[in-house]
Amino acid sequence: MGSFIAIATDKDGKSIWNGHFGVSPIYSIFDENGNLVKQIKNPYSDDKHHDNPSLIVNLLNDISVFIARNMGKKSRERLAKTLGVKSILVNAKDIYEAINYYLEVKKNIDVFERCTEKYENWFDKYKAIYESELNMLKALTTKFTRALEIGVGSGRFAYPLGIKEGIEPSIKMAEIAKQRDIKVYPGFAESLPFQDEEFDFVLLAVTICFVRDPVKTLKEAHRILKKNGNILVAIVDRNSQIGKEYLHKKEKGKFYKNATFFSTDEVCYMLENAGFDVAKIYQTLLSNSLKEIDKPQDFKEGYGLGGFVGILGIKL
Repeated sequence: MGSFIAIATDKDGKSIWNGHFGVSPIYSIFDENGNLVKQIKNPYSDDKHHDNPSLIVNLLNDISVFIARNMGKKSRERLAKTLGVKSILVNAKDIYEAINYYLEVKKNIDVFERCTEKYENWFDKYKAIYESELNMLKALTTKFTRALEIGVGSGRFAYPLGIKEGIEPSIKMAEIAKQRDIKVYPGFAESLPFQDEEFDFVLLAVTICFVRDPVKTLKEAHRILKKNGNILVAIVDRNSQIGKEYLHKKEKGKFYKNATFFSTDEVCYMLENAGFDVAKIYQTLLSNSLKEIDKPQDFKEGYGLGGFVGILGIKL
């Protein structure tokens, strides 16, 4: 895995290239802190049918992320699955707006890179909470042939649910998930490296609060799902007592400092706008505080009381 970011750049050296990433006239190379390191001219820019990302990877060398306005789905897929390079599509006008977008995305990734061990220990320390959440998710998980967890993390939810594939931008988290026999692809929720209608079930377990663009994320999930496929979005409900507890600790905590908590109504609205029909909603952690939960809790239909809510949607 490389350590630099490449942005597709127009001939003026500033504007984002509107065409395919592979025929960009220039590649602007930034370091992980957002500093412009150099610009490289693309010798393949005149090949209007160029669609070989390996040539660009070899040309640029030591690149971890490709940022572009346009990139073919097959290219994104090959970058992730074969070359181990993440890609993200942006609507930015210039390279500095694009790199700032990426740096915002990266804030939450960095937390999990730094605190991987602490994240893993949380599930062992708070077993009753974890089991409560997992039992509810199992009840909402529909039968599938091929499933994906977006933001699979270390695989704490995917593994017991039988999900064998995941997208994860954090290298350290992905390494743990792989140890749990999950095939992990490097990438971002907003630009999934898959073809249309590949999966029949998609899970986002406490992921939507960490993504830069939740609407774009849900539209991408809709794209890769087969017709009548299911999406399960699990959240810490902002309007619940436990959600308010998280909000109170947000500024002091490490994991949720840059997170955006949503209410169940907000997520339902986003799902419907992304082309899903909300089929079921379950809730658990029916307490006023996480401190009160010392044994696994039951779950129930609806929302408004539970701190942890699962929303099952169907692709229309």
